[in-house]
Amino acid sequence: MSQAATVRVRLGKGEEIRFVSHLGFMRAFERTVRRARIPVAYSGGYHPHPKISFATALGVGMTSEAEYLDMELNTADLGDLSTQQVFERLRSAVPPGMPVIAVCAAEGKPALASRIEWASYCVSVHASIRPELEDAVLEFLSSDSAIAEVNTKSGRRRAEIRPMVRELCWSSSGALECTLACGGRAHLRPQDLMGHLDAMRGRTGAPVEGHEFTGRSCIHRTGLYFTDREGGDLVSPMSVECKDWVMAGS
Repeated sequence: MSQAATVRVRLGKGEEIRFVSHLGFMRAFERTVRRARIPVAYSGGYHPHPKISFATALGVGMTSEAEYLDMELNTADLGDLSTQQVFERLRSAVPPGMPVIAVCAAEGKPALASRIEWASYCVSVHASIRPELEDAVLEFLSSDSAIAEVNTKSGRRRAEIRPMVRELCWSSSGALECTLACGGRAHLRPQDLMGHLDAMRGRTGAPVEGHEFTGRSCIHRTGLYFTDREGGDLVSPMSVECKDWVMAGS
C-alpha cells in the first residue's frame, strides 16, 4: 500500500442490524477498527476522533450492499500493512450484519460524501398490486414533471421529483429498481418516490411506511455513484482513483 494511506471500504448492512441508526452503524464500525487493530489516524484537539468519513446515511430499516467510507491511516504505525491485510482484519472483526465487501487504496479528493450524487435501490413489490403499480410507473416515466409530497428535516413539503429519478424499471424477479438523486445537491428518498407512485394508483391517506411494497424492510440499497463529468455516466466510488482492490470472493 502506498503511504498516501487512505483506504476506501465498502460495507453491507444486513437484516440483523437494519434498525440500527446511521450513528450506531458508524460507532459499530469504529469499534470494529479497534478490534481489528487497524492503525487509524485521529484528529487533534481535546476530543480526538478517528478519521473515518462515511459517504451518506442510510435510512433506518433499509438494508444495503453499498455503504462506502474513507479511512485515513496513521503512516507512523502503518508499516507494511497491505489492503489485503486491512480487508482480512476488518472481516474477522465486524459484527453480524456488517459484511466487508471490498477494500482498496484511495487517492481521491475532495471528501467522498461531497461527491456522491446518485443511489440505486431495489424495492420489493407485492404481486397483488404490481399491475396497478406498473401503470403508475409508465405514467411517471412519460411525464416531464412530478410534484410529490416529500419528507424533509423541516417536515413534509411538495417538491418536483421528476429530475431526481434517473432510472426506474422492473427487474426479472419482479422488484422495482430505481436510481435516485442522493447527496447535498438533491436528495430523494425511495419511500417518497414509492409514496408518490402509490398516490398515482389511487391509494392515498395511509402512511408510506405502512404500505406492503414500501415498508422499510423491503428497500435495499444496491449502489452509490459519482457522475462522470465528461460523459455523464455513473461510476462507482471504487472505480476511480483507487488501486490495490481486494473483494470478497476474489
